[in-house]
Amino acid sequence: MAQERKVEARMREANLYRDGTADELKAQFIEQQDVIIAGKSYTLSKISYLDARIFTQELDTILVQQNPFIHEIFAKNAVTMFDAVRMVNLQSKQGFKGALASGNELDFTLFMARQFQDPDVGATTLRSSWVRTITAAMALLNNTEEFFEDSAGAGAEETMIEEEAMVFLGMYNPATVPCIDALQITMNTEPYDIQSLDFDQVHTEQGDVIIELKEPWTLPPEQSGKIDVNYFQAGTDEMRPLGIWIKMARNLRSLNTP
Repeated sequence: MAQERKVEARMREANLYRDGTADELKAQFIEQQDVIIAGKSYTLSKISYLDARIFTQELDTILVQQNPFIHEIFAKNAVTMFDAVRMVNLQSKQGFKGALASGNELDFTLFMARQFQDPDVGATTLRSSWVRTITAAMALLNNTEEFFEDSAGAGAEETMIEEEAMVFLGMYNPATVPCIDALQITMNTEPYDIQSLDFDQVHTEQGDVIIELKEPWTLPPEQSGKIDVNYFQAGTDEMRPLGIWIKMARNLRSLNTP
């Protein structure tokens, strides 16, 4: 059976995907434009339709074997993620070449635990796993802790360099007993409204418990942000974010690089 190309379908709807040879698409461009995120204007670079096709096909390829809910969430937000690619490309200027990228050309990774600071070990230490033991003391009412923050810890916001960006789409939590019931995003010191995370009642019959953010959160180049969560009961937390980290290829050349 043919694999469903959900990202491609969404990009076609948005007129960001065209058919043609590589040489033809290399000479056809999506023009520069501006978008508003949280009241601030960001510029999306001019970029070729070939780069748009590479991004589309690679995202579909790595998602098609995953849970259909996850594939659907990524596909629905494909344009937002490609917008983030274009924000980064405004600085890197070499386009998106994905797995075959080199130098300043762009690629992305799906989020991995070792890209995030470990809240139990201390400053500059990254997670080795998404699994975290939550004690009764940690789960006191209104005990909020950072889930995503700067590697230095202490509640500082993570700041993107000018040639990278992140997009958060939702949270996946396979824990038998969920410990988190809400999150709050802060960007450039401005807190967003809290979002509830009631994992106990979300399509558990499908095997994967996933809550999509009400709006995808893009952390653009040279902007800062963090995510705080509320632990409401003791147990084993296994929550992990769904999204991508866009980087230049030269920063993705070591397996030990976050």
